[in-house]
Amino acid sequence: MNTIITKIKFFVFTVALFTYGHFYGQTNNVETKLDSLFQKALESKTFNGNVLIAKKGKILYEKAFGQADASNTILLNKEYRFHIGSIAKEFNSVGIMMLKEQGKLKLDDPVSKFLPELPSWTNKIKIINLLQYTSGLPQIKWSEVNQDSDNMAFLLKTSELDFEPGTKYDYNNNNVFLQRRIIEKITKMSFNSFVIKKILKPIGIKNAVVDPDDKEPLFAKSYNSKGKQDILKYNISGWTALNLKDFYKWSEAINSFKIINSESTRQLFEPFSKDNQTGLGGGSIENGKVTSHIHDGAAFNYQALLISNPNFTIILMTNNKQNNLEEISNSIKSIVDK
Repeated sequence: MNTIITKIKFFVFTVALFTYGHFYGQTNNVETKLDSLFQKALESKTFNGNVLIAKKGKILYEKAFGQADASNTILLNKEYRFHIGSIAKEFNSVGIMMLKEQGKLKLDDPVSKFLPELPSWTNKIKIINLLQYTSGLPQIKWSEVNQDSDNMAFLLKTSELDFEPGTKYDYNNNNVFLQRRIIEKITKMSFNSFVIKKILKPIGIKNAVVDPDDKEPLFAKSYNSKGKQDILKYNISGWTALNLKDFYKWSEAINSFKIINSESTRQLFEPFSKDNQTGLGGGSIENGKVTSHIHDGAAFNYQALLISNPNFTIILMTNNKQNNLEEISNSIKSIVDK
């Protein structure tokens, strides 16, 4: 029944978008068009969250729509931070490349060089395998892992890999987990502190929080379509939450090579094979410029989407996942491009 209701809501929303497309042809006010789009999406319960749209480096639209949690009493505002799911994996991949540029590691280094306490299979896994999800590591046992130490204990007991490193692609959070542990080993800092002090603050991001709890102010709480709020839990640590402005600063820092250089960024965009995820999700560089950066993420009932190219940037974050951010972004493009 819930699936049917969701499909009906999405159908209504889609029909509305086509209707708006006709209406929008009659007006040139982009903000009015976007307001109408998101207000209708809010009313039809197909979007609850925050949005930022920039065009050629200038913020065109930045607004919040809906509720900050399941209580239906607290409204979101633009300062709220959201869990951005897998997009937070960008911080460990960028951290690895920062250390590479500092000469503290090489992408061809075996994991055993930094984590010798793990079994001998770490001799086969190179850091580039972690970045490209080709390590052969087994999947995290989410039902058994409640904290970092649990997952490390599981890896210590792992006798063999699922496949030979560098031969196959498997999108797997153990790759992320070991990247974060390597950063800790080299820097002698917790990964969470490294992100805040060495990555975010130097580029002017001051409001980000890593692994926020339920008591964190201005942090959106996720909930499902029945209005039930999720229990926030981090099976492995290191998940950065951002507000709109800071998310945009992060995107612009990637595009301008403010944190890592052009070559390091190109390497992070390079997949094992076509359409595979990379450390930055997906993207491309041409003539020394980022021509595309696309990454989506989800956790609990959070969902986020970043789309960036030289013409525009779209950032969508929701705490009531409806699995329709791509469709919404397409509607935004049709409005902004006119």
